[in-house]
Amino acid sequence: MTVPQEEIARFYTRSRRFPKMIGRMNDGSRIPGGPYTLTQVGVGGAVLLVMLVTRGLLWSTGEILIDLLVTAVIAFATTWLVGRIPMTRRNLLFAFLDGAAAMFKPFGGKYQGQTIRLAQPHAAGGGSQLPSPRPARPAPSPVTPDPAPTAQPASISQPRRQRRDTAPAVTPAVMQHRPKTGVERLLAQINSTTN
Repeated sequence: MTVPQEEIARFYTRSRRFPKMIGRMNDGSRIPGGPYTLTQVGVGGAVLLVMLVTRGLLWSTGEILIDLLVTAVIAFATTWLVGRIPMTRRNLLFAFLDGAAAMFKPFGGKYQGQTIRLAQPHAAGGGSQLPSPRPARPAPSPVTPDPAPTAQPASISQPRRQRRDTAPAVTPAVMQHRPKTGVERLLAQINSTTN
């Protein structure tokens, strides 16, 4: 009977991405200021190479030892600054390339293959006007009383209902419109100041 072999699989999400570090030389001694990520070593090496190649063409102090010291200091400072950049999910090289490509694209973008032309800004005119207040309600006509109700048999009793249109007559002095909402109060205040 054969025993099945066990297989171990490890899966790491982007949130657990560990950078590869370079911290020791081949003989086991520590690198000064290390450990460094692969990105730091690549950028630092590129800066060191560019500084050495352009020393006689673009810059020079006139002394070889001072030039080498300046080159080493700038390369180390660049390597240290790259190590301070927070690690994100996005590759820095692709972020740089995307940023450079965005500089050469049209400001408004493109729609159906053509550059969008935005209209020049202009002043928009207009005004506002308060609505005119409502005219006062006319006094209601006097209400005539209902005719006498007809007699009904005693066996059927119905509750009495008070009709709304039989309210007592109101005199015009009492019938003044009183504002109920804030807007009506504001309109009444405007009317009283203009009159």
